[in-house]
Amino acid sequence: MIPNDYLEKVYAGFLGMNVGIRLGAPVEPTEWTVERIQRVHGDVTGYVKDYKTFSADDDANGPVFFIRALYDDAHNRDLRPEDVGKAWLNYCREGIGMIWWGGEEISTEHRAFHNLKKGIPAPRSGSVEENGIVLAEQIGGQIFIDSWGLILPNNMEKAAQYAEAAASVSHDKEGLFGARFMAACISKAFSAESIDEVITAGLSMIPKESTYAKVVNAVKEFHQQYLDDFRACREFLEKEWGYDRYPGICHIIPNSGVCILSLLYGAGDFARTIEIATMCGWDTDCNAGNVGTITGVLRGIEGIPEHYRKPINDFIVTSSVSGYLNNLDIPTFSTELAMDLEPIIPLKHFYVTAKQLVKGHWK
Repeated sequence: MIPNDYLEKVYAGFLGMNVGIRLGAPVEPTEWTVERIQRVHGDVTGYVKDYKTFSADDDANGPVFFIRALYDDAHNRDLRPEDVGKAWLNYCREGIGMIWWGGEEISTEHRAFHNLKKGIPAPRSGSVEENGIVLAEQIGGQIFIDSWGLILPNNMEKAAQYAEAAASVSHDKEGLFGARFMAACISKAFSAESIDEVITAGLSMIPKESTYAKVVNAVKEFHQQYLDDFRACREFLEKEWGYDRYPGICHIIPNSGVCILSLLYGAGDFARTIEIATMCGWDTDCNAGNVGTITGVLRGIEGIPEHYRKPINDFIVTSSVSGYLNNLDIPTFSTELAMDLEPIIPLKHFYVTAKQLVKGHWK
């Protein structure tokens, strides 16, 4: 079912993603441990750095450009991994922007791009067989999928299917489960009344025996015992699911634990959710971005405080090979995402228009 406030919620979700990214980015480097974040910034309640210019971020680039596989190839049929693989090659400028060019032995996306360039097609380009388990299960499987949940409201199965197809260009195994989970959560957020409903929907789209499902359930159980202490839950994650247990630069499992922690302890409040995700450290911009999309959709634009909205100014810079696409205003892009549903329901049925979204002035 397409909600009447669909376009507003798409806008709130995409804006929420970018608010989370900008909040978490300054404390993403590895020297920003959870202890240092607490010591320097204490209880985070707003942006920890004032940017005059916030440069393009891979967490935003992926949701903006990989969705173009629908425009360019998958017009009147289901999305396939090879469609998204073509989008990688069409919109990435090798070595500059779009993704993290950290070296083929370190960056999953760098390896996947070179696989594609060498003629290794998706999903082989992201497979364990091609890249090994360490690269295949890094965090990128879930940080580029927000748009698939946004274009498929209340259709968790299809959102998970499309997210998996897109993520398989660069990831495999638990990396794909993370893609399915997050896209399903975003899709469900259009109608859910609680975070528990959202998380349950995400779990329904991944194998019960997966490590991803296990960490989600472990955090849920801890939260039930310690309802008001997210820092204790973060200590639990460090001990039982920390980086020392999962190799590579940025594994999906510890960070998925932070996402679930912040969703539960944030209790559906947009600001508190992204703040907790940032205070928990690890891959802060990715985690705050993912939960920002979910809670942005769940609570709508009224749930995003002005002190987080205003500095974004409805604008982000992206970094594709196509310069004309790199100055992106959020209302226009949100409308473009909604237009992917045009065959299902005409846009004239939505009570909010792109003009009404600009600067948040509602009519």
